[in-house]
Amino acid sequence: MTSPLTRGAWDHAAAVTRATTFQRLRPHALTLVAGVVGVVLMLVWAVHDGGYDKDTWYWGALVMVALVAVLAIARGPRPLPRAVGLALTAFALYTAWSYLSISWAQSPGDALDGSNRTLLFLLIFTSMVLPPWTARGTLAALLVFATGIGVTAVVLLFRLASAEHVSGLFIEGRLAAPTGYFNSTAALFTMGALTAVALAARRELPAPARGLLLAFACAELQLALVGQSRGWLFTLPLVALVAIVIVRDRLRVVLCAVLPAAGTLVALHRLLDVYKAGSGSPLEHAAAHAGRPGLLACAAVFFVATLVAWADHLLPVPRISPARRRALGTLVAVVVAVAAVTGAQAATHGHPVRFIERQWNGFSHPQGTSGSHFAAVGTVRYDFWRVALDAFVAHPVEGLGQDNFLNYYTPRRRSAQEPSYVHSLELRLLTHTGVVGFVLFGVFLVAALAAALPARRRGGLEAAVAGAALLALVVWVIHGSVDWFWEMPALSGPALGFLGMAGGLSASPDGVIGVEPVRPGARTWGALTATLGILALLGATVVLAFPYLAVREVSIATNLRGVDPGRALARLQTAADLNPLSADPGRLAGTIALESGRYAVAAERFGQVTARDPGGWFGWLGTGLAASALGDRSSARSDLERAASIERDNTAISAALARVDTSHPLAPLTALQLLVVAG
Repeated sequence: MTSPLTRGAWDHAAAVTRATTFQRLRPHALTLVAGVVGVVLMLVWAVHDGGYDKDTWYWGALVMVALVAVLAIARGPRPLPRAVGLALTAFALYTAWSYLSISWAQSPGDALDGSNRTLLFLLIFTSMVLPPWTARGTLAALLVFATGIGVTAVVLLFRLASAEHVSGLFIEGRLAAPTGYFNSTAALFTMGALTAVALAARRELPAPARGLLLAFACAELQLALVGQSRGWLFTLPLVALVAIVIVRDRLRVVLCAVLPAAGTLVALHRLLDVYKAGSGSPLEHAAAHAGRPGLLACAAVFFVATLVAWADHLLPVPRISPARRRALGTLVAVVVAVAAVTGAQAATHGHPVRFIERQWNGFSHPQGTSGSHFAAVGTVRYDFWRVALDAFVAHPVEGLGQDNFLNYYTPRRRSAQEPSYVHSLELRLLTHTGVVGFVLFGVFLVAALAAALPARRRGGLEAAVAGAALLALVVWVIHGSVDWFWEMPALSGPALGFLGMAGGLSASPDGVIGVEPVRPGARTWGALTATLGILALLGATVVLAFPYLAVREVSIATNLRGVDPGRALARLQTAADLNPLSADPGRLAGTIALESGRYAVAAERFGQVTARDPGGWFGWLGTGLAASALGDRSSARSDLERAASIERDNTAISAALARVDTSHPLAPLTALQLLVVAG
């Protein structure tokens, strides 16, 4: 039986322990909250189709609004470093310009969604740059990210090895999971692999943790290969070179990268053979043959890397002068560059100029291949970029409006595709938001990098984690120059969020925000800033909440579509009221009305679509089909001709227009079936 005296002593000791723990954690509370919420959101997006769906990223944006509010209140009126302030101002102005583009966008609903996505990225950057990051806090956040992506890669390898529901992971023989798009999947795993390798080079981590990180990197590199992304392959040398320039302790990082690279090469042929298998049983068989040696390679990398890391811990650290360290780093960069040039020479059989000419011909005149997607250079990006440049010339200052490329491209295209995005970060900025948007975002990037550089220039762990935090941005910018990564929160989140984290680390290397003496007029300025901040957060909540509620209504209506069309139409009307700019509820409602024979309702809902998105062909097709079914041939012909002027090579439009004046006009259900077959 415990005496009251002993019990009191235990209670006192527990209280002291709790108080001590609280005092230790209190300075790191902001970074803990920001790191946990931010990184967990990135990982959730990564395994849910890259966060691309509105259903996924809209609620994440609302979470980020709450997070930024908490961080801003906790930080108080302390001033930001000049570079951080400039970066935030430029990004905020770019976001405001994006919202302003709604006023001249042909599709205001798309411009609103694009602007809200831009706001999400501003919130992510802000949430990561406000806290006073320490080197160990930054290391912990990056470790969680690298581990999360690594575990995802290992799970996918296990699924390949077991041939468990493999077909759902692939599109045309290329790995699309977990982001739903093979190119973004390759980029995501490259971000994870680079971060893991950079962290594995640190002696501060236990040997098993370093071995595990390199095993994760091996799994990620293998899956990036299975994605067969040509953009990834062609940009990888430049990504690797820039990454080596950015990281500290380059020689150690390069040596760490050798193991996962070697493990990937062991299973190289089997990984590439998955693409040739096509689908069905051959795909499952090829996936199993690639996954099993891939897992064995990862296990071998873990074992060898852990042993090497233990030896690294036991050996004394050689003392190298800063001059020699710089010389070694330069030598490593030169060796990598020479290796890249030598590899290019070998890959082009000693004729790089002829190879580039062949690639350009293939780029501008797409051609297929049956052996490997890496071997095919033909792509419709040439046509995307041609039209994007034409759009920039036509609207150089203001651009088309955020996310308004599709309507401009469709009537000018020379391909069968209908891309919503330009497939290039730089052209995206110019096409959507013009020179003004391009300059504003460029200023943001330069200022944010300037804010991150002080931590990168310091020594030790701080410099190492600052360099590692910038690796996601390297992949996002370089590979994203030839693809549409902006629209993927799973990629844009780490790129911009970790950039902000590096800036926060530079601003407060010891984890403490400095307190400056109060200057005359500072209280007034602080009150004004606080008022503006509150209004901005309230505005952000409103502009995100109503479209998100509309998206939820559309999602519910989609589920009701087959069982209760009437309730689905009611839900879609609510969605249209919640977001008066979006044409999405009207498109779905009009289609449901045509399918269920409610032609008057279809005419009304598709009329809503043509009012909100006059540049889209589907709304005009819908009004034409509804008018034809109601016997209004004149209106039907006019609307179908409008649809044909936008979309020239559509079977359903052509068939409906050819029969509109006959006694047997094309039935709406038949037209919808033609669209499904063509799609």
